[in-house]
Amino acid sequence: MGLRNRYLYTEYNIFFITTTCYNWYKLLSVHNNMNLIAENLKYYAQKYELSILAYVIMPNHIHMILNFKRGSDRIAFMRDFKKFTSTQIRKEIELHEPEMLKKLFYSKGKQKFKIWQDRFDELFIISQDLFETKMQYIHNNPIQEHWSLVEEPEDYLYSSASFYNREEENILPLVHYKDVF
Repeated sequence: MGLRNRYLYTEYNIFFITTTCYNWYKLLSVHNNMNLIAENLKYYAQKYELSILAYVIMPNHIHMILNFKRGSDRIAFMRDFKKFTSTQIRKEIELHEPEMLKKLFYSKGKQKFKIWQDRFDELFIISQDLFETKMQYIHNNPIQEHWSLVEEPEDYLYSSASFYNREEENILPLVHYKDVF
């Protein structure tokens, strides 16, 4: 799914993006980290003038479908989002699960802890059918047997499923994909 030479994909604007916590640790489920991720997605969506079309924040990864005004902005968006949230997540872990810090120790240059995997995966969305397939995958994440976080996708707070399936307000400002395709 990851694109090498991602800077070449500047003519595309809608991307399915996945980023994962270091070693798949469930860092996002520590204390307030899911709310922290949601707030930062909101902030960076405004800063980079992008639309959030679908998302799910899981205990150890995030899936998002984002519509960028300029496809090349996604690289800077992910760099800034991951850099800023790394510090905030580490502080939450330090306060609420300090024993976890030993697992996150990573000394390279100025970096002392690692929160996110180095890369992020992306797939450009070229059709409504592909969008709907990826959105269904995103929304079904919390009900997968491995997770079993809720009974129905719409019941998971950190997902766009209730926005699409129940037409409910969401914790993030969402743009309906039918307004884009």
